Amino acid sequence: NESSVSIFFIVGLSETADPQILLFLVFLAIYLITVIGNIVILGVISSDKRLHTPMYFFLANLAAVDIFLSSVTVPKLLYILATAQKSISYAGCVTQLYFFQLFMVVECYILTVMAYDRYVAICFPLNYTLIMSREVRIRIVLACWLSCSDTKVGEGLFMIVVVIAGMGPLIFILVTYGRIIAAVTKISTSKGRQKTFSTCASHFMVVALYYGSGIFSYIWPSSTYAMDKDVKVVAVLYTIMTPMLNPIIYS
Repeated sequence: NESSVSIFFIVGLSETADPQILLFLVFLAIYLITVIGNIVILGVISSDKRLHTPMYFFLANLAAVDIFLSSVTVPKLLYILATAQKSISYAGCVTQLYFFQLFMVVECYILTVMAYDRYVAICFPLNYTLIMSREVRIRIVLACWLSCSDTKVGEGLFMIVVVIAGMGPLIFILVTYGRIIAAVTKISTSKGRQKTFSTCASHFMVVALYYGSGIFSYIWPSSTYAMDKDVKVVAVLYTIMTPMLNPIIYS
């Protein structure tokens, strides 16, 4: 016997079967702030020649990823909240999952590259422009965008993807920050140490928010608790709120 699935029903943050206009307006505002804020960052970086540096080049890519990441899920969420039609086609669900996983992995690697950029700038300032040349930056970013992993084999492979594509970059970021801190502590003046740390503050805040909420959702034991509303709220935090907060933090 064979059975086929053509439609999935999405369980949202609320069990009500009526349109949720208040939540619709809240998420619409968040989505607009996300898109407009990241577009402004892209526009400012592209138009101001003073910002044509490696750090802002990677920030522009992060802004683009955040726009795409939000656009994968939020429009469908807005449609569900406005119409109370909680169904999604099989093809639509698979497509959404594919692109969501793609942009999540890309964001992990972009954040990793940004940590490495700060490490080179602080630990090797005299060779910074040589190490982070235009050609190197383009190759690194292309590698980030081509680092998509296939998760269709099942939950076991999915967890491997989470560990490799998520925890791997996080470990690299933590090691990088360890070396940055070791280098900064050698600076003789407190003003110099504060100024150097300030260049990493925005990135560290974004990493903490992104990975903190992501780890809670994915690494938490697979149990009935994982379907609790707390996990759903945290999932909203890193899939919708983080892309909105990134341009605010970096601005």
